[in-house]
Amino acid sequence: MDETARKFVDYAVRLSYADLTPRAIHAVKRSFVDSIGCAIGASRVGPVLAVHELARQATGTHPATIIGTPIRTTPDLAAFVNGVMVRYLDFSDDYFGRSGIGPHPSDNISGILAAAESAGSDGKMLVLGIALAYEACGQLVDNTRLRPSDGWDHPIFHSIATALGAGKVLGLSQEQMHHALGLAVVPNICLYQTRRGELSNWKGCAGPNGSRNGLFAVQLAKAGISGPAEPFEGKAGYKRQLNDAFELGAFGGRDVPYKIENTFFKPLPLRYSVQLLVWAALELRDKVSVQNIKSMCVYTESRSITTPKLHPEHWDPRTRETADHSAPYLIAEALLRGSITAQSFTPEHFRDPAVLALMQRIRLEEDAAYTAAYPGTLNCRLEVTLDSGDVVTLHQVNPKGHPANPMSDQEIEDKFLRQVDALMPKPQSRALLDRLWTLEALDSIEKLFPLTQVSCSN
Repeated sequence: MDETARKFVDYAVRLSYADLTPRAIHAVKRSFVDSIGCAIGASRVGPVLAVHELARQATGTHPATIIGTPIRTTPDLAAFVNGVMVRYLDFSDDYFGRSGIGPHPSDNISGILAAAESAGSDGKMLVLGIALAYEACGQLVDNTRLRPSDGWDHPIFHSIATALGAGKVLGLSQEQMHHALGLAVVPNICLYQTRRGELSNWKGCAGPNGSRNGLFAVQLAKAGISGPAEPFEGKAGYKRQLNDAFELGAFGGRDVPYKIENTFFKPLPLRYSVQLLVWAALELRDKVSVQNIKSMCVYTESRSITTPKLHPEHWDPRTRETADHSAPYLIAEALLRGSITAQSFTPEHFRDPAVLALMQRIRLEEDAAYTAAYPGTLNCRLEVTLDSGDVVTLHQVNPKGHPANPMSDQEIEDKFLRQVDALMPKPQSRALLDRLWTLEALDSIEKLFPLTQVSCSN
């Protein structure tokens, strides 16, 4: 018996909507509002339109809808395409837990949403499936030692989490859930090369693909396909292959908070570990003239450090995906222009000679105390040497959206409306927002999608 699989499955089968606390239910709705806003905001970008066309090519007897469009496709393709929409702009939520790995738990939402729509589920079942997926993903973040330096990437977490959440939504038996978990784990361990070197479109697709794989595993198990035995603890299982002999912790419920209650939200569309660095750079503009900066040292924790020698692409970004992960670029862009917007990720901005020149005056250094405090507390200290020889120091802690500095519901609404108001009439965007905040009252998930359609959908 695979003990890890048993613990996951026993919890998933046992959990009910009645077990969820009001705080957990509200946390689900915060992440759902945030994710749908991100998806609609990305609905007209090139790679998203490309996967829309992919979705058009398939349908099924129990289809699922692509957010923002009238397209109905197979549930697994809807899981992938909607997930790419949520993830593509790098604006969606994060979860760092105790380990600091930081995958995007909202990558799982698309798989749970597709399962719920295809099954004719109501809002309470969708809320339950999302809470369960976030719980499983958070368990893996908190308790595993998955290290990028060993070459393994975190979308395997989403295959596992979505399999459990979607399995719940689709009513799998305990035996079927065991098979689904085996089918989610064994075929889907993936490589960190996704996030090495010059980043490609796949950076925003890998997590959603994990969710798609988790949903497909559930579909296979529901159809009667058995999964590999002992996916975690077998002689060739997860723990052996990833050299990660982890043990699961206490699951959410009773006196234990649910993982979704400690989600990290993004006020800016960029890598989470760079959020604080950019906010510090924006504050610095009020203290010094950018033209007078001779050099700048940015002190932060070790995981956010990039150097020209080890990460040359971060100092010479040539793709959107690299730009939104490049600390030196984002700091320089914030200093020169005073904001980070969608235009920041166009070649006109990240190939701007003035920005590239300023980047060469920036270096990143580790502060060991900041590394020790991470991720419970995020720190950034800028030490800026001016042409005059004067040194200006600026220290900031915990960006907006960190659990210790949370975004309010109003701030999440404002973020949502900034993304969707340009793509649909304001009465529609507010009606959609109202429906998202009352998600648990929906008697059918299908009623959600007409309100998401954008005015310029293809």
